[in-house]
Amino acid sequence: MKVFVAHVHAECNEHVTHDGKLEDFVLLYGDQCINSMHIRDIFEGHGIEIIPSIFAGVNPTGMIERRAYDFISDSILSDLRDHLDEIDGIYLQLHGASGIRDLDCVSGEHDLLRRIREIVGKYMPIAVAYDPHGNVTAELCSRVNILRCFRESPHIDTVDTWRTVAEKLVDLMEHRRPMKPIVRKLPIIVEGERSVSANEPMRSINRLLDEAETDPRVFSSSYHVGYLRHDDDKLGAAVVVVPNTPADEAYCTEVAEKVARYAWDHREEFTFGGNFGDPADSVARAVAFEGKTAVITDSGDNCGAGSSGSATVMVRELMAADLRGKKVLVAGVKDPRACEELSHVKVGDHVTFMLGTGENEVSEPIEISGVLSVVGEAEMGSQKSAGPCYIVTVDGTALDVLVMPQNVQYGHMEQFHAAGVEFHDYDIVVVKMGYLDTYLIPETAYHIMALTGGPTDQLYEKIPIRRMFRPMWPIDQMDELIYIE
Repeated sequence: MKVFVAHVHAECNEHVTHDGKLEDFVLLYGDQCINSMHIRDIFEGHGIEIIPSIFAGVNPTGMIERRAYDFISDSILSDLRDHLDEIDGIYLQLHGASGIRDLDCVSGEHDLLRRIREIVGKYMPIAVAYDPHGNVTAELCSRVNILRCFRESPHIDTVDTWRTVAEKLVDLMEHRRPMKPIVRKLPIIVEGERSVSANEPMRSINRLLDEAETDPRVFSSSYHVGYLRHDDDKLGAAVVVVPNTPADEAYCTEVAEKVARYAWDHREEFTFGGNFGDPADSVARAVAFEGKTAVITDSGDNCGAGSSGSATVMVRELMAADLRGKKVLVAGVKDPRACEELSHVKVGDHVTFMLGTGENEVSEPIEISGVLSVVGEAEMGSQKSAGPCYIVTVDGTALDVLVMPQNVQYGHMEQFHAAGVEFHDYDIVVVKMGYLDTYLIPETAYHIMALTGGPTDQLYEKIPIRRMFRPMWPIDQMDELIYIE
């Protein structure tokens, strides 16, 4: 037997000024594609030959340019047509939160799956691994046989989920039977910062899902939080339960409705966990913390949700605050123009420059005077460089500001090393995140989320969204659970 595989990862925010271009994607083919998907041994261990198409991944960004989407989707569909007469199943790793510029249905995942199903017909097994922060609909579920997302946020189970879905597709390919997901779509839309898996209600929801899968009638189950950073009619949470056989559909419907009802009845628990406050309060509390290293996350400029990384809000707050001698790093602020200016300055020289792109109210320029202390590399992840970054120590303070050419999210110690600094040399570090990334958690002695404005404003009840189903909690206050059809 043979399986066709592809990976497309894009998380898109329409509230930023830049679009995702084809040149922004990491594109891998052949063995590099297979190895990056972490499922080779599963299929080959069952004697199933892998036919790779493309691995296409981009850091969270704005809407994807139509040219980029057309290239990636056409590559997949062309490869699929070329191998249609020899494949026995299709395995896809998708995100679920792509937004495509000038695509009527907005969602690249929904469009791609529609076109794949049209090519292969009604019965070809299709399995999809999803991010929980992706939008699911009954229409999408009608085009796949297996759909499952990560349980954990932060996503520490990404590879485990990819492998689980591959194992389930092997089962279906070896034991062919009708299989159709059951979906209950909920009028709830919250972001990851209000649905961290270590907190309620997600902890109990995941426990219900795990318990459900101990019954052989339940082939797979998952809770999809959804995504709201671009307007679409697909917004909202969803429970997806896949019956093992058609005879199990009634029971799995009960399971889906039990989980959905639990989420609805406990919706008020979808709230921020841990410490949070406005920018000034966040700075004051981090300064007051006696240990190190304290981390402030600039949640309104979360590069992990597609924001530009150009906000200067936290720099302003820190420059105005009494830091009590604390050593502080802002990692970082995106400003390509400032990077160009700093590229002509020698380390150790004094410089005065304007920082801020002015693309929105949170990125208004601010004058910085200080010494260029370090020139390093802005590492995007997977050791991909975005170019040089520059660290300026502000006059009269121990405040270091990292100026970067692209919207880099600093979540790994290796990224700080590449920038030329040590994370734990600082008492306070500001990063462009909402909840703490997986690899920062063990490094952080104290965390507070600053509720800043910007493209990823956590007070999203005020975001204008016109195409989604209404009423939708918490944007609308409602008592009755109404499933979205």
